[in-house]
Amino acid sequence: MASKIFDDRTKANRRAWNARRYEAWVSAFGRPEAEAQRITSDPKHVLRRLLPYLGPVADKRLCSVQGSHGRVAVAFGHLGANVVVIDFSEENRRYAFELAASAGVEIEYVLSDVLKANEPGRNRQFDILVLELGILHYHQNLDLFFKVMHGLADDGGTLLLNEFHPVQRKLYWPEGPQHYFHTDLFEADVPSPVIGGERLGICSYRFWTMGEIVTAVVKAGFMIERLDEHPDWLDPTIPGSFTLLAKK
Repeated sequence: MASKIFDDRTKANRRAWNARRYEAWVSAFGRPEAEAQRITSDPKHVLRRLLPYLGPVADKRLCSVQGSHGRVAVAFGHLGANVVVIDFSEENRRYAFELAASAGVEIEYVLSDVLKANEPGRNRQFDILVLELGILHYHQNLDLFFKVMHGLADDGGTLLLNEFHPVQRKLYWPEGPQHYFHTDLFEADVPSPVIGGERLGICSYRFWTMGEIVTAVVKAGFMIERLDEHPDWLDPTIPGSFTLLAKK
């Protein structure tokens, strides 16, 4: 029964992420050809939160985990990385492919639930795994998630997680639970939910504490090298995001 509930929630999230998502990205970033010009003119700006932790990425095998619209993937590809996106939204893939084509960049886009992406032939494939802003709260089992990440990383591979800070999400995000140790799932709009007044879908969320995140990374077999906390963009007196760098 628990497995069926888990699958049903995943399917509901997938439906929300496919509901006019292409239109949502066009509304947020513009047509792919115009956004591609902006990215290729300054790819390091798109990657400003990530590159200081990575160094040169040319010829690196890089996975953009739940890479959504593909902006991060295309920027890394423009810098010479061999990029694979794993994401379950066909609408996201459409925008990403059009963005990559306009930028003159080749990316691979695997349309899959990331928890099922650790298939034979993909294990130990990547030098770098990048997880950027809005990944963990879609997962109900962090131990399983980071176990899959560990399987995808090659020996000596890098896990780079740049994520919303638990304090910001749990205590200060208006749609959140307002309780740091809240563990139940709750429902809220999919990001960028409104087009012409229409709400595009509801997702199930589970926000994690910093202790839970760090523990899951270590249990999976990664060695944490660095953990930086960053001020919130609107209120610099509270943490807004964090960056965790780990090695396999």
